[in-house]
Amino acid sequence: MESPDNSPIYKIAAEISNADAKLLSEISECLLHTSNYFHNHLENYENRGMEEERDIDEIRWIGMVDSLIEHGYVCECDYKEELDEVLSCIKVLKGVRNENLPLEPDWFDEEDEITDWCETIDQNWQPQDMCIAAIDIGSDSYVMFACRRDSFKTLCEYAEEAGYRIDLACNM
Repeated sequence: MESPDNSPIYKIAAEISNADAKLLSEISECLLHTSNYFHNHLENYENRGMEEERDIDEIRWIGMVDSLIEHGYVCECDYKEELDEVLSCIKVLKGVRNENLPLEPDWFDEEDEITDWCETIDQNWQPQDMCIAAIDIGSDSYVMFACRRDSFKTLCEYAEEAGYRIDLACNM
């Protein structure tokens, strides 16, 4: 790989993080020196069931996700999390705080599922032109982030170019 900033993974991380230099440095390291990055972050990969270097694209995709989580731009929730856990996860995201997005517990029915809660968030964030999007990692977890609606389509295209998927969290 000649230049990491041409990679769709780099572009996704840049868009979600508003070009956070420290994060993008980590993403560049992952893209340029994937094997070293994998071994330096082996515990993270093992926690996801990736115990050996297999698919270089998957190592890079998961490396991006884990870096975005570590830097507070995305959060990961299991599909069976309770409402209060999901809201606690979302409300501390940098995108939510930076955009001063509302997140009111009385919007939600605790008996609903995470996709329903995400749809409710989308409806309530519509006036701010924001939504809650998710990065597909091929598991039953939801890797969610606050997303400007005007960048959502571009992020989806970058993910498709990388061979993966980003969608509205309510569609995951």
